[in-house]
Amino acid sequence: MNNLYVRKLASRIFTSRFFMLAMGVVFSTHFLQAADLTAPPQFHVKSQWNLGGTGGWGFLVLDAPAHRLYIPRTNRVMVVDTETGKLIGEVQDMKNIRDIALDDSGRYGYVTDLTDGSEGFVRVFDRYSLKLVTSVRTGAVPDAIVFDPVSKSVFAFNSRGHSATVIDAATNQVAATIPLSGRPSSAITDGNGSIFVGLPALGEITRIDAATRSVATTWQLAPCTGPSSLALDAAHHQLFTTCENHNLVAVDARTGHVTAIGQVPPGVGDIDFAPKQNLVFVADIDGTLSIFHRESPSRYVMVQQVKTQPGARTMIASHQDSKAYLVTSKYGQNTKATSEELQFRPTPVPGTFSVIVVER
Repeated sequence: MNNLYVRKLASRIFTSRFFMLAMGVVFSTHFLQAADLTAPPQFHVKSQWNLGGTGGWGFLVLDAPAHRLYIPRTNRVMVVDTETGKLIGEVQDMKNIRDIALDDSGRYGYVTDLTDGSEGFVRVFDRYSLKLVTSVRTGAVPDAIVFDPVSKSVFAFNSRGHSATVIDAATNQVAATIPLSGRPSSAITDGNGSIFVGLPALGEITRIDAATRSVATTWQLAPCTGPSSLALDAAHHQLFTTCENHNLVAVDARTGHVTAIGQVPPGVGDIDFAPKQNLVFVADIDGTLSIFHRESPSRYVMVQQVKTQPGARTMIASHQDSKAYLVTSKYGQNTKATSEELQFRPTPVPGTFSVIVVER
């Protein structure tokens, strides 16, 4: 084989390999660009609505079809238009409110009011006029509250009374009192006649049968200790809760079987589930919104952590479009005459209360 032939052959091989490498780079570039185009956009803080006002705040409730966000503010309920971020109005004449439930007719709302702790009430208000309709006496220190669409009943959970007060929504009269084995915290309905309530000190979730107005079963949640906020995927019969030992767990709503699905930061607040996109949202006091995606019934992956604002641990997610709404305030030192402990405790600055909207 002469030298000229060898040089030509080597040149062809080099040219061919170079061409293949170049085509590979072009193909990879186009592939990555295509992948980027199909990747879902990242969640981010889209807007922040400064509502101001004085007082603390309780748990949020969202009426997504009506574009309304209801926010308990100590002695009143703020009603916010979620399309404009503007205050629609307020429900007045309450004392020390905590949680809100809405009926399925679109007409009435129900608010737990623990007053000064010596007596408790559910305040019923008209969602059109934003006026109080009546007050129903409950057990001591009512906190969580849910409306059950099957029995058309309201369940108010009494923290100090270790019980649930059941109110007939048609008459606004107390229909039953259900004793519980411990202090209740968060509660949620599956929409099919079952009410679930966490008992943090006992590490349990209790299921209440709305039809019989009685405790149906109670489940131990090990390895979860101190279950707090609850969320639910009703279609797949799966409860979610966060634990004081920083576990995020899924609980089978039929059997009580517990599956640890992740870890959450300290200071966790509210949790919610967006079914359309299989996302679990977890808010914490440091101002981080952790988002988990369900890969399978037993496998969840944290896909993003969004920085919001310190104190933004009160949160609710829209099940229609997966937006998350969080509330908080700026914090400062208490300048009023008070104890040394309260003086150095972070205190909400009046006029800085706001709603943070996180979306894609």
